[in-house]
Amino acid sequence: MQRGALLFLLIGLIVIIGGLAAFLILRGSETAVTTSQTPEVPPPPTQVPFVPVVQARVDLEANTLLNDPTVLEVAEVQITEFDEAQEFSKINDVVGKLLINPVPAGQPIRRADLRDPGLAQRIPTPEPGQPRVKAYPLFVNNLSGVADQIGVNDFVDVVATFSVERQIVRPGPRQVINVNDNDQIIREFEFGETQTFFTTKTIIQRAQVLQIVRPAVPTASAEGAGTSPTETIPPPQSSSLPQVDASGQPITGGQVVEGGAGGVSTLTEGFWMVVLGLTDQEIELMEFALQSNARIVLALRGANDTAIEETTGVTLDLLVREFGVPLPRPLPPRVYSEDEVFRPTP
Repeated sequence: MQRGALLFLLIGLIVIIGGLAAFLILRGSETAVTTSQTPEVPPPPTQVPFVPVVQARVDLEANTLLNDPTVLEVAEVQITEFDEAQEFSKINDVVGKLLINPVPAGQPIRRADLRDPGLAQRIPTPEPGQPRVKAYPLFVNNLSGVADQIGVNDFVDVVATFSVERQIVRPGPRQVINVNDNDQIIREFEFGETQTFFTTKTIIQRAQVLQIVRPAVPTASAEGAGTSPTETIPPPQSSSLPQVDASGQPITGGQVVEGGAGGVSTLTEGFWMVVLGLTDQEIELMEFALQSNARIVLALRGANDTAIEETTGVTLDLLVREFGVPLPRPLPPRVYSEDEVFRPTP
């Protein structure tokens, strides 16, 4: 009896386990069929970030100075299309540069299309009705260059002092000549010594300083060889410049100016070049003054000084007539005695 019950329980347990296994097998097959019939959905693509790039708003020609930000714009491009080594992302990095290649509208500005502007691009625009100035070089020293206190974009006046030679003409003794049986008295003139007179005039007013070029500092090897880079630039022959030696250095020693805001200030020795903005007429005046070996000095204007002064120039007769400068009385002539004239000195 107990064996039959145990057998019956064993058979029931086998049936239950077999049914459960069949149920799991059938469910797995249904899940596999259902999964195979459902289409696979790909994952969403990764979004590429955008970055700004500077490009031309309008067609830009070569040799265009990019000083107007309105001709530029900033566009958004994908980071994969942006070349950081060749393109710009800020307009301020482009403004003030010179465009050397044409760029159509909508195209990015590349570094290879730009360079720093030269002196020609920094020449100021003329006022209405006035000619445009040109760059003119002028050599100055510590005296003619206002003690090395001139800076770029300052305004200066140019003062020139000319030396004029005049030959003294004196009347000779009277002579009587006979012309057609008529006696006539004539007086011949004698040419005496040559005297030098000076005349000073402000020939240029309010010239803008465009650039200052200083001589190169001699290197150690050049100093050891006794040469200097300034040897290749001979100083101009003008009375406003100091005498220099074979190496281009001033023969006179250093100069010191007492006083001033800092107590004692030293003057820079040597000479350098100041590039002035002058019209053609002013350049002609400068060339004539230099060729005449005139003394040329610069007068530095104060800030916001735009006045144009009327000057008379200066000569000795103008000083006497207009400004009341007294002339010294001439020395009385010396009368030699008969002994000094006719008796020889032992």
